[in-house]
Parts: sequence; C-alpha cells; structure tokens
Amino acid sequence: MNDRTASANSRASRHVVVIGAGVVGIATALKLAQAGHRVEVFEAASEQAQGASFANAGLISPGHCFSWAEPGAIGVFLRSLFGKADGLGVTRLWSSSLWRWGWQFYRRSTAAHWEQDSRAALALSVYSRNLHFSDATTGGIDLADYGGAHRGILYLYKNGRQPRAVEKQMLSQAGEPCQAVDAGQLSAIEPLLSESAPAFDSGLFCPQDATGNARAFAAAAMRRAQELGVRMHFNTPVKRLIAAGERIVGIETARAVVSADQFVVAAGLASVALLKPLGYALPIYPVTGYSLTFQHQEDFAPSVGAVSLADKIAWAGFGPGLVRFTGFADIGPRGSDALAAKRFSALLDFALRIYPCLKKYTPQRWIGQRPMTPDGIPVLGRSRHDNLFFNCGHGAMGWTMASGCAQIICDLSGGAAPPIDCHAYRWDRFL
Repeated sequence: MNDRTASANSRASRHVVVIGAGVVGIATALKLAQAGHRVEVFEAASEQAQGASFANAGLISPGHCFSWAEPGAIGVFLRSLFGKADGLGVTRLWSSSLWRWGWQFYRRSTAAHWEQDSRAALALSVYSRNLHFSDATTGGIDLADYGGAHRGILYLYKNGRQPRAVEKQMLSQAGEPCQAVDAGQLSAIEPLLSESAPAFDSGLFCPQDATGNARAFAAAAMRRAQELGVRMHFNTPVKRLIAAGERIVGIETARAVVSADQFVVAAGLASVALLKPLGYALPIYPVTGYSLTFQHQEDFAPSVGAVSLADKIAWAGFGPGLVRFTGFADIGPRGSDALAAKRFSALLDFALRIYPCLKKYTPQRWIGQRPMTPDGIPVLGRSRHDNLFFNCGHGAMGWTMASGCAQIICDLSGGAAPPIDCHAYRWDRFL
C-alpha cells in the first residue's frame, strides 16, 4: 500500500454511531463496517431485533410493496374508526398524532400520489432484494442462518377479486416477473393449498420475492458485524443528540456522552421523539400487527410465502418445523387486551384452516408496532445537519428494504451517489 492509498483510506474511514438495532440498524452497521468504518450501535433493548423485527411476517416482498394510501383508502380508514373494516382498526381514536398522520395519509391518497409513492417503494424494494441475495452484500450469511427461501410469494384473492392491472404493469415495468394464476393453478405452486379450507379464486405469483426470519437474520448479521469490529451497546437508550451549528457532535446516554464523525438514526418509532428536539417533525405513527409462530414436528413446510389479501393475513415457513402467521393492522399503539384476544382468535382460526395439523401445538404470540409514514415509504438519507442520516419509518417493509437502505446510507456516508434516485425518501417531503 503506497502513502497516497493509505492517506485516502484514512480519510475515508469514519467513526459512525448507529442508533437502533432492529434489522434495519444492524444491516446498516454491517454495511458501514464492510466499508471500513468504525461503528458503534446503541440500542435501548437488551438484544437485537426486539421491536418490529422480532416476529414480523418474514416476507421480502417487492411484489406487494404498494402504498396503503390509495384512492378510496380514506373510506376504509373512516370505517376502521368504528370497527367496520375487517382486519383494520384504530386503537386511540382521539389522539392528536393520529389525526395529523391521518390528514397527511388522506393527502397522499390520490391516484397520482399513490402511483408516485408506490413506484418509489417498488424501486427501493427491488434494489434491496437484489442486494440482499448477492454474496457481496450478505457477507457470507447463508439462507439456513435465518430460515430463508428465495422461491417466491403468492398473493391470493377471494370473492371474485383479481390482481389489479396497474400493479401488474408497475411490476412489469420494474423488471419484476409476475404470473396471474387461477384457482386450479394455485396448488401447483403451493401444494399445501389443496388441503386447506379457505377457497382462493386466483392469485398473483411473484417468483423473485422471498421469505426469511428477520430476527434470525439480524442475529447473524450482528455476529458478522462484530467480527468486523462493530461494538454493540444494549440496554443503552440514547437520551438526546447533541448539535453544534449544522453538525451533530455527540449523543448522550445515561452512561456517557459519545462523540463520532457521523450519526445514523435507525430507531423505528423511537426516532420521532429523538429527533423532535432538533426540529424534525417526522410523521411516523405506529400500526399494530399480530403474529403466531408455530414450532412443530410435522412433516410439511410451505413451498412459498403467501398472503390472503382479503383476510389481511400472511404466512411463511422458516426452515423445518417453523411456520408463522401474521396479520391485521390496528392504527395506533397496542390496544386493549380484548382487541388483542379478538385478533389472535381470528389469526389462530385462519391458521388452523390452512394447516389443521397445527391444532396440537401452542404458538408463540407477538404484538408489534410497524413504524409507518403516511405515504408508506421510509425517511431515508441526509438531514439538514451535515453528518446526520435517517433510516427509519419503513412501516411493514423494513425487512424487505433493509439491505438497500443500508447500502444507500453507506454510499452517502462515503460521499458517493446511491444507484437509485432517493429524492422520494427525503425527510422534508411532508413539510
């Protein structure tokens, strides 16, 4: 190595603090470490992936990343206020944060905005999925490490509904293969559906979509990051970001003030309160979901991931003996015990109609909050502070978008232009 190369590498290497150890934060730390940076991760929980990454649906799904704020969605939102929308609800009706978020959701629910936001989500999802399954990005993490499968996802329809032409067109324009299948073709893709009780009329099969346990991936990625020198600080919530002019000079925890060259906020819902004192009003609001994870000893495994769009329930297997059902969207923080009991009862009933043999097993229950923006795409990239970056607000797509968002932060950290246009993800688009 000559002196010029050594000098360039010295300038390129930075001390970077990442706040948040969900799948997004861990993926970001790993990419930064692979690029040669000195990285520290600060997390309030005792382990990695304890929030929205803990037991989510496990779908890496560009095939269904479209914005929730579509024309007519506001009517569904209003019906959900009174419990009239199947699978949707509101937990804190009179919250001022809910109504601010709902107003911005309404503003994005025009046909033009829906298409714009959906295309932005699709571009990021496809880019991320492709990176995730390249050897260079995963850094030696095997599919078996997280129960991963790259065999596709079925999006299922009932009651005479069909895949929307505009969605198929978007996927085609993005280079994503998708196949419309009728009821008779479904069991050829997923043989287990031939034995299930729910009758699906048709489906859309996206063969490049994938599945995997996000929490297990975060654990494997963290181990790899630590091998590269990343320091993890668990049980260490960040109390505040310390600013001096146009830069962040440090973070304050209960134990110390830590200075660094750059800072990445990847703390999901906690990002909102952390950034508010600096003047960032990010409209990230919780949308509560539920999952049941079955550990079983049966001789079966789903061939592909699947989503029943009418029921708002997804399911996937993560290797032998593990299958998870995830569903519903209650806008707001965790609701009452009665609401949770209702959701879990419906989820269990659906799961046993799909796989009756699971009846003898007691599943692990999980309730989690997805950090959702009104337009359904994350807050990603530079802030108005020179050395502060955002990587938060991914909603239900954090697992899908984690690798791509991590690489984009890594590019920006090193002064490089990301390979996709990131204008749609800027923090100030809601102002």
